[in-house]
Amino acid sequence: MKKNKNIVFTDADLDGAGSYLLFKLATNKNIPYKTTTVTKFNDDYRAWMKKNDPDTYDNIYILDLDVSQSSLELVDKKNVTIIDHHQTHVDNRDKYKQAKTYITIYPSCVKLIFKLFKKNLNISDDQKRLVALVDDYDSWNHKFPQSKQLNSIFWNYQGDRLEKFLKDFQYGFKGFTSEQLKIINFYENKFKKVISSLTFHEATTSIQKNDVKCISTFADTMISDVGNYMIEELGADLSFVINLNSNRVSIRKKSSCSVEAGKLAKMLIDGGGHDCAAGGVCTEKFLQFSKLFKPCSI
Repeated sequence: MKKNKNIVFTDADLDGAGSYLLFKLATNKNIPYKTTTVTKFNDDYRAWMKKNDPDTYDNIYILDLDVSQSSLELVDKKNVTIIDHHQTHVDNRDKYKQAKTYITIYPSCVKLIFKLFKKNLNISDDQKRLVALVDDYDSWNHKFPQSKQLNSIFWNYQGDRLEKFLKDFQYGFKGFTSEQLKIINFYENKFKKVISSLTFHEATTSIQKNDVKCISTFADTMISDVGNYMIEELGADLSFVINLNSNRVSIRKKSSCSVEAGKLAKMLIDGGGHDCAAGGVCTEKFLQFSKLFKPCSI
C-alpha cells in the first residue's frame, strides 16, 4: 500500500514551533518539517523543490507564514493547505485559487489551529497550558511571565530549535527545569546589559490617522525583547528596532494603540505581520520616516 507523503513548512519562531506541535497532535501524524521565515520562504521552498517534486506529495502544509508575496505558482496547488493568522495574509487570501486556506485574523497561529481542530484534539492540561503560553507571547499580550521565559528558552536552543522544542515540551508545560531556569537567568542578565548599551530615539507623529509616540533603537540581538521594553518601560505606542547587520526592521505596538502594525509594515518596510507585531526590511521610505526621530528625552 502506498504511504502518504506529507511535509510541513512552518515559521522558525516560537509560534511556528507551537503550531507544528499542535498540528502534529491534532492529526496524530509525525510529519516531516522544515522551518523557514516569510523572507526566506521563497528561496527555501525552491531549494527543497530541487530535491523533491511537490506534485508527488499528498499534502504540503504551510503554517504561520504569509506566503502570498511568494511566487503563487509555488504554493497555489490542490495538495497545499495553508493555515495562518497574519493580517497582511488575510488581505491577500483571495489570490489563492486552488490551495486549501484557513487564513483569518487571530492572536496566534497556534490558537487558530486549536480552534480548527478543537473537536478532534485530545490533549492534556499541560499541553493546553503550553498552547496558552505560546499564544500569550505571539499575541503580545504577555499576561504570563512564563511566556517570555519560554521564548527565551526557544531562542537559546542551538541547531534545530523545533526539534529541541519538541523534545522538551511535546507533553506540554509542566514548569521549567533547574537547567532551564539557569538559562532564563542568564538570558535576563544578558538583556539588562543589552538595554544599558542602547541609545533610544523618539518621535510623535500621525500614523493611520492616529497621533502616536514612536521610539526606535538599533540592536542586533534580543530584538523582540528590546521592542517590548520600549513599549512597556519607555511608554512607546510603537517601537522600531533596526538591525543593521540583517537590514531588518521589527515593529511592535502597545495593545491600546489602534495602529495596525502589519499594514504599517507593508507600507513602510515592504514587510508584513499581524496587528501587534510585524517586520520587514530597511527601505528608502523607512529612512525618510526615521528623519523624524530625535534623541529620547527619557
